[in-house]
Amino acid sequence: MSTTRLTEAATAPFTERIIAALIDIIIVIGLCFFPRVGWMIGIIYHLTRDSMPFLNGQSFGKHLMHIKVIALPQKTSLTKYPEKSIIRGLVTIIPILNIIDIWYFMTKGYRLADKWAETTVVHYVKDDDSETTAGSST
Repeated sequence: MSTTRLTEAATAPFTERIIAALIDIIIVIGLCFFPRVGWMIGIIYHLTRDSMPFLNGQSFGKHLMHIKVIALPQKTSLTKYPEKSIIRGLVTIIPILNIIDIWYFMTKGYRLADKWAETTVVHYVKDDDSETTAGSST
């Protein structure tokens, strides 16, 4: 059984986060082209993308870029905390909040949504033995 081992870095690199976000935006736009219900599926994907259990709590973009959102202070996947994923998604949908969120990210190095949802984005590598988190003693 394959598990996840997080690297020593506290947060994922800026460029990997941007590329993962662009991949997810392309997926949401693609879903919106389906007649009648596509826009609803796109919004549901956008709000729950970081808590998908079949991708180990990652969006498709984050999965491809080998980054992951974890809940703090537990340092566990968001599959157990879908409300944190929804908070992160809502911040990007609400017009004024998304501008403030981008400003936070560019000036402080973390998103306002991460602060509110008590999450962080980390780089990870696949491992076959155990799961360890950055900064923990296990």
